[in-house]
Amino acid sequence: MVTPAKKLIELTKDNKKILVTIFEGGQISSCVQDEHKQYCETCQCDDETCEEWIEHLKGKGYSATEVKLGELEMEESLPKFLEERERDIMPAVEPSAEAEE
Repeated sequence: MVTPAKKLIELTKDNKKILVTIFEGGQISSCVQDEHKQYCETCQCDDETCEEWIEHLKGKGYSATEVKLGELEMEESLPKFLEERERDIMPAVEPSAEAEE
C-alpha cells in the first residue's frame, strides 16, 4: 500500500536542491541533488523534529518552497497508468476455433 504524502518542501541553495517529502505515518524522504550527484534517504520522524530540521537548513541559507499537494484523479494516478500500459502491451488473447476442437 502506498502511503499518501502530507507535505512536500523544496529547499534550494546555490546549485543544490533538497526535496523533502513528509508522508502520513511519520516517514520522511529527502532527496539531494547537486551538479555531481543525486541520492535519496528515508527515515521515521515526527512532524516537530522534521520542522526543526527544515528550519535548521533555512538557517544555513536554504530557501524553502512548500509545494501544495492535491488529490490525483484516479485516471491520473501512477497505478492506473501502469495498469493501462500493461493492457496496451499485452492484448487480450482470444481463444481460437482450433483450440476448442
